[in-house]
Amino acid sequence: MKPLLPTLKERQRYVLYEVISAHAVDHDISDALLRSLSDILGVFGMADAGLLSVSYDKESQTGILRCNHDQTVRVKAALTMITHIGKQQVIIKVRGVSGVLGKAKRFLPASAKRTKRESTKGLRA
Repeated sequence: MKPLLPTLKERQRYVLYEVISAHAVDHDISDALLRSLSDILGVFGMADAGLLSVSYDKESQTGILRCNHDQTVRVKAALTMITHIGKQQVIIKVRGVSGVLGKAKRFLPASAKRTKRESTKGLRA
């Protein structure tokens, strides 16, 4: 089977968001976020948006969502409409949108960018 031509592939955007809350969100935010977005956008809206949670950092409470390029405005609006995750009151702020995942990671705080290897680089056993 031949691979798809670049003109036939869906174009993706990466939306970087930050969760602001009084206390750190303790449970899995990716599932809760996607459930809240499905309540707001509906089943067909979720299918059109093609949402996927790429990453989430619990320390900095920032994450990246992937969506289709033509649904970026709807996804950003739906993110700002989320007020609760579980029983905890939250504000979700969109920090940036990028067409390339590597550039979206530039918006992340330094603590979220470090990998396990980099954080233990100076330590010796």
